[in-house]
Amino acid sequence: MSKQTSKTAAELMAELERDPTYLEQRRRREEERRRQEEDQARAEVPILQELREAGVPVGSVWDFVNAADADMRSLPILLDHLQRPYPEAVREGIARAMAVPAAKFAWPVLVKLYRQESEKRAKDALAVALSNIADDEVLDDLIGLARDPRHGESRLLLLSAFERSSLPQARKLLMDLGGDPALHKEVQRILRRLKRAKASRSPSDAG
Repeated sequence: MSKQTSKTAAELMAELERDPTYLEQRRRREEERRRQEEDQARAEVPILQELREAGVPVGSVWDFVNAADADMRSLPILLDHLQRPYPEAVREGIARAMAVPAAKFAWPVLVKLYRQESEKRAKDALAVALSNIADDEVLDDLIGLARDPRHGESRLLLLSAFERSSLPQARKLLMDLGGDPALHKEVQRILRRLKRAKASRSPSDAG
């Protein structure tokens, strides 16, 4: 019986570093990544220039993502450029930059863009924006989008708005979507969280 020896991760990596095929593949991947970054930087020039002229200097639209506060001067500019034919990565960054409640003025346009978008990353980003912006006033619009299977798994990113809402139609929608194959698992997780939250409030409510 022959004795098999297992190689450590370090040994395997050392072998790869001596493999010409692996090294060439890595070089090509790195070149492609750099090319994409350069293309995105060139594509962003028009919007970054307009933002600078408005007094909002940033190095990339992605600088707005997860920022502590929304800069109201930037939002109309972002909305304008979101409707232009930028590469998908730029549209994704702009949409995510608008995922703040202060962008509610853009709601009708964002709904239209979400319905029209076919690229996955950009559509997901628009779903994030809609979910973060949505309040009970526009919940019916969001319900219509969530019920439409043509929007695929991007609808998963809409669901947090229904978890936040206290309106009965939000809970009804979640119950209805429990049978949707694309949404079932996340809907069940949300319903369990809502059930636990309700149970934790019950003792004080009873008092």
